[in-house]
Amino acid sequence: MRVLLAGLLGVCGWLLATQAPHAQETVFYRCTDASGAVTMQNDKPCGPGMKQEIRRIGTVPTAPPPVRKEAPSTYVPPPAGMFELVVGPQQALPASDVPKAERKPPPTLYQCRTWDEDDYIGDIAEPEPRCAPLQTTDANGDPSRGAGSACEMVRDTCTEASGEPLCAAWRLKVGEAEFRAKFAEDRTRASLTAEYERLAKILADSTCTL
Repeated sequence: MRVLLAGLLGVCGWLLATQAPHAQETVFYRCTDASGAVTMQNDKPCGPGMKQEIRRIGTVPTAPPPVRKEAPSTYVPPPAGMFELVVGPQQALPASDVPKAERKPPPTLYQCRTWDEDDYIGDIAEPEPRCAPLQTTDANGDPSRGAGSACEMVRDTCTEASGEPLCAAWRLKVGEAEFRAKFAEDRTRASLTAEYERLAKILADSTCTL
């Protein structure tokens, strides 16, 4: 009986060890003090006496720190569902004056991936190359004693989104623009609000809202 119990406990321990958390919620706090100064933070709530606004941006996958890969893997465009992890516009889209029969898909967006496999939405098919850091070593090959820094110029891999993935990408793009406008500083609020309204009108006039 003791042997059987020990075996069961061992199996349970192994299952718990291998079932790490898969996602966490991203929360931003907009804090306004008595003088009207505004700060943004996502590590802790606002301090006592400060006005606090909270914005939750869905859930994002958790992952260990990226590891430099010697050769990039074949890129597979992420499913439309990845864009739904972050909420779209919170405000209602503006009313469209374009008849439904005349609406067209929104402008092209691209599903892109960086060298360390970070996915994002892009506006161009071939972004400018970026410098990916490389590990430096000493003369004996010891990375702990590497001096200076080095990098390799790499390009992001982008694939054109179409159909529902394109609509999902646009909803995410508009939602992010809305968030930036809402929590912008006074000096940039007007321009960011105008950009959000421009993008929201494009989405409202497209086939994504049929």
